[in-house]
Amino acid sequence: MQSNRREQRVCGLLGGLTYVSTVDYYNYINRMVNKALPGHGSRIHIVSLNVFYYVKLLEQNEWSKAIDYLMEGIRQLVNSGIDFLIIGSNTSHIAVPRITDCYPYLVVLHIGDAVAHSIKQKKIHKIGFLGTRFAMKFDSQVVQRLIEHELEVIFPDEEEIVRLNDIIMNELSFNIVTEESKQTFLKVIQRLNDEQNIEGIVLGCTGENFNAIHSYLP
Repeated sequence: MQSNRREQRVCGLLGGLTYVSTVDYYNYINRMVNKALPGHGSRIHIVSLNVFYYVKLLEQNEWSKAIDYLMEGIRQLVNSGIDFLIIGSNTSHIAVPRITDCYPYLVVLHIGDAVAHSIKQKKIHKIGFLGTRFAMKFDSQVVQRLIEHELEVIFPDEEEIVRLNDIIMNELSFNIVTEESKQTFLKVIQRLNDEQNIEGIVLGCTGENFNAIHSYLP
């Protein structure tokens, strides 16, 4: 028992972006650890950032300052002695290149790799991607990683992107889920399926807590 505690790796979780997704990550990681190692909990160090300040920087196109702010949290986690890093926000993967430059020894579990692995297990190739307007771009870190895995990524149209971004930023990020918002997402998914023949959908924002959405797509 003592040996297992010494060998267990320490996970760093960059959170607060939003608190809703941070709680989801924490719960899920602990469930998986307990399933793999009965009688054990996870060793997680969490730094929770101010999502309001972060989003303001993004909306002002202050990308460099936004990455600097994310790196403040990363430095705190690295200094706390973590063995690997999870970023609890898709959009915040914009900091990954800086992280790998500053801490080349640090293992970063990239959400794009995890999503791509899950998609390939389902034997599908063409996917719709829904998220914030910052994530629904071909040059976003997560989308780029999916493309590197040879997946075809399809986005909503500009009007839909604006509406989905508004729902994510002003509702889902604060754990507010309305029937109207669910239907908005479902209509976008249906249109992408009808017009673009997508095979699956990625809810590419960690605030999209839409357990009630039932689609026939994977």
